[in-house]
Amino acid sequence: MKPITFQKQHLISLGYTLLILLWSYTGLSKLTDQAAFEKQVITLLSVSHPEPISIGIPILEVLTAFSLVWNRTRVPGLYLSLLLITVFTAYVALVIAGYFGPAPCSCGGIIAALSWKAHLIVNISILSLVLYLLFHQNRKEAAVTP
Repeated sequence: MKPITFQKQHLISLGYTLLILLWSYTGLSKLTDQAAFEKQVITLLSVSHPEPISIGIPILEVLTAFSLVWNRTRVPGLYLSLLLITVFTAYVALVIAGYFGPAPCSCGGIIAALSWKAHLIVNISILSLVLYLLFHQNRKEAAVTP
């Protein structure tokens, strides 16, 4: 194995690990403090029944993390990651644009302490990582398929 290929494979593994940690952390933190996340959903969307969203999003985040663990389910996991991070990035962009007014952040931990502009930079970085991993995965599958 060439050193560059070896290093590249480690970087790709690190990318998957970061996504697994991200989705596990965000999903589990929302589920463990589900009441607070539900309040944030109500504040943001003014819905009378926030449960499908306040339970559905964290479950989808945890399922996304699990799907990224195994090779067989990585492609669907990457597409779920793409969906989630695109929606979250659009939300952050709309917050910055003033569409929502003072909007809640349900990220938790150190990410919750970031400004909205810093959130946008982090989200765009994660979006770029997901796109790179999808590109790499598609190239890898194309090389295997005759």
